[in-house]
Amino acid sequence: MKRLLPFDPVMLSCVLIMLAASLLMVASSSMSISAVRYGDAYRIIGHWAVYVPIGLALMWAVSRIEADWWRAMIMPLLGIVLVLMVLVLIPGIGMEINGARRWYSLLGLTLQPVELLKPVLVIYMAYYMAAFPDRMKTFSTGLAPMLVVLGIAVLLLLLQPDFGSSALLVALCISMWFVGGVPLRHLTLMVGSVLPAGVVIMLAEPYRVKRFMSFVDPWADPLGSGYQLLQSMVAFGVGGVHGAGLGQGVQKLFYLPEPFTDFISAVIGEELGMPGMFALILLFGLLLMRGMQVARRVQDSFQRLLVVGCVTLLATTFFINLGAAMGVMPTKGMPMPLMSYGGSALFGTCILLGLIFSVQRHEAKNKPREAGNRQGEIKHVRRGVKV
Repeated sequence: MKRLLPFDPVMLSCVLIMLAASLLMVASSSMSISAVRYGDAYRIIGHWAVYVPIGLALMWAVSRIEADWWRAMIMPLLGIVLVLMVLVLIPGIGMEINGARRWYSLLGLTLQPVELLKPVLVIYMAYYMAAFPDRMKTFSTGLAPMLVVLGIAVLLLLLQPDFGSSALLVALCISMWFVGGVPLRHLTLMVGSVLPAGVVIMLAEPYRVKRFMSFVDPWADPLGSGYQLLQSMVAFGVGGVHGAGLGQGVQKLFYLPEPFTDFISAVIGEELGMPGMFALILLFGLLLMRGMQVARRVQDSFQRLLVVGCVTLLATTFFINLGAAMGVMPTKGMPMPLMSYGGSALFGTCILLGLIFSVQRHEAKNKPREAGNRQGEIKHVRRGVKV
């Protein structure tokens, strides 16, 4: 067995620094709430201190598996994940929280199958476009089969309901299809059909309309639908340039709902100010940039699309979370990768990072095969797959 390359030191350093910072910020933002909610100020951070090493171990394990294994196993993996997405909807199997049935309860932990669906969908899309490049020219054999898989995933998410994750997966797949060589006319037709459907789905639920209106004008209902966004803005405003100091924030004290999950960036902005936010964006941006450099070096189209899909998903999730907290995007309960508390989200993020590291760590092993197949690989790559 050939020896694997070591982890990319820059990417690994970014991951470890962000997780270390997450431990500090989750502790700072959760202790008061944990003391009132559970009678134990250290319960939430105690759980997080267990989740983080498990996530790192999962990332390491995934990084050791060669990308070709994921390509060979994608259909069984897709079937398993879709079954999990169906079973979570069944009362008595899936757990309902606040009217949504998205979780399994296992050994005292709550796990969301959508966090497994995300990397599996990335692998499937990369596999299909790399395996059948000639089919991309025709809608019925190119985009249509992938649309069926995406449509099933979105339908199961909407039944939970989880409109935000549905929109995220649609945006992810459109990005991968564009990079993977799906003709623009097919993408234009598909986007033109999806947008009106998305508007109808959003308007079908009053709480989604309220959430959108609170984004447009949070002051219209400052104690209701606009409350979360206004409290988040107050946190950023109080932090200003220098920040209030680690542990000295006020908005986390029952003003800002769930400050250690969806709004952890607001706590960072309040306590660490502009330097803290700049460092957060710089670290995550550097992580994404190094991921894209891995994609540039790889000649195998499946591996390239796999890395591009993982990086795109991580980047989109990060900026949705940050944008919602800052009021530049509608509020959505989507945790920030590597920073927000949440076991399922962390494990899903670590799987995505593990896939990127898998391609990076097996580069030397794949070079001989890639050199022999390079002309055949590049022939069907169009519109910037070689990123």
